[in-house]
Amino acid sequence: MKMKNIVLMTFAAAVAVTGCGQTKNAAPAKEGSAVGYSISFFRNAVSGAGENENVFVSPYSAGVALSMLAEGADGQTLEELKAALGGVKFTADGLSSDSLADIRSANAAWIRNGFKVKSPYLQTLASSYGARAENLDFSDPASVGVINSWCSENTEGKITEIIDRIEPDMVMFLMNALYFKAPWEKTFDRNATAEDTFHGSSADSKVPFMNIKASYRYAEYSGNQLIQLPYAGGRYSMLVFLPSENVSPDAVLPYLNADAYDEALASMQKKEVILRLPKFRLETTTLLNRTLAAMGVRKVFTRSAELGGISDGRIAVDEVRQKCFIEVNEEGSEAAAVTSIGVRLTSARVEPLPVRMTVDRPFLFAITDTESGNILFAGRVMDL
Repeated sequence: MKMKNIVLMTFAAAVAVTGCGQTKNAAPAKEGSAVGYSISFFRNAVSGAGENENVFVSPYSAGVALSMLAEGADGQTLEELKAALGGVKFTADGLSSDSLADIRSANAAWIRNGFKVKSPYLQTLASSYGARAENLDFSDPASVGVINSWCSENTEGKITEIIDRIEPDMVMFLMNALYFKAPWEKTFDRNATAEDTFHGSSADSKVPFMNIKASYRYAEYSGNQLIQLPYAGGRYSMLVFLPSENVSPDAVLPYLNADAYDEALASMQKKEVILRLPKFRLETTTLLNRTLAAMGVRKVFTRSAELGGISDGRIAVDEVRQKCFIEVNEEGSEAAAVTSIGVRLTSARVEPLPVRMTVDRPFLFAITDTESGNILFAGRVMDL
């Protein structure tokens, strides 16, 4: 079927993205594949979101937070976390920045005064994740400000709040903050930016479109288009997948997996492209409990959670929350994410002429590490 082939080749690359929620197209992460985990995470996230809702998440940030949690789990709880992560452990050494791309990650464990966390667990967090561990008086409202200030400091002020209060049964927060900022390898001319119509899923809107004619890695099949926009330095890039007219981005999700993603990237070739891409800015807050449950992570949320590596107390995860930010403009992109795990007590072909790609309807995008394969951020834009 042609639509299936296009999805397998083209969409896969753009699905180097992430979302949140429960999925009707749930698929386990490919064992040992960071891409497989990220795609599974994204599919479940998008499936759990509203039909016309913009989705923007960070599979990588969630992966780091879940890896820290898994260090203190055992039994079925550990097996579920490992299966969801595809057997991949996201630690402190998975990112690389340079003078052109600013990419950094920070981890922390915030612990209620008087709650005993096992020393080996804290040592693992420090040695493998570079995590800061700090005891706080959770009954003091000022503790909320301390935690939120850490989020702001580690995302350059893009995410200023991850919690608004601390409930009496909360004993610990595991957190990852991720920040990315990089200029395009080929910047867009500001003077060429012009307002035009974006045909959203719920309504049309006037938005500024950036314009450029340049050589990019590109693939096309039956009106579906995929493009890779490198950031300066070449290690990081943005993938943009534009379905053919009258096809929803969600139509490709049932066919998306790690193998299809790899095939899509391999199918891309250098091509002269006349690109029109909207400038946009998104801020999202996502509760990931349903997303993780759809990926098989269930026991950790129950009274029978096996988290004995963290504490001898009866504890379980209350919620996994993520806040994300992205701004895309003529110069480049800036993105940030904070993932918080709250722990509570419980008893294509090359054509001779340039192609045109006008991203004026719902699309998918992702920011990826072309060397490690990590999918840092992923999104679905339905309306602007």
